Amino acid sequence: MKIFSITLFLIVALSPSLCSADVLLIKRIEQEQSIDMPKRGLSMEQVINQYGEPSSKNNPIGRPPITEWHYEKFSVYFEKKWVISSVAYKASANEKGPKYIK
Repeated sequence: MKIFSITLFLIVALSPSLCSADVLLIKRIEQEQSIDMPKRGLSMEQVINQYGEPSSKNNPIGRPPITEWHYEKFSVYFEKKWVISSVAYKASANEKGPKYIK
């Protein structure tokens, strides 16, 4: 009976933190859907034509070479010269989780 009580207590105690994590994920997904970011398959030239020059660029790393460009609201990742992913920065100042380091 004591183990059941402890288990129940832990489930109830951890439930609010689990729910808030879901809310943050939902906010991030909503934000990423509302931001116009480069889509997979665009070339570096197309990204510059559509979004302008990035505020900074990282040198290519690894094989195949992966390059990262930084814009005001998102980062773009390239394999060779093609977009493989775009990632929005934090949805809000209170968001928990990884942060972009300038």
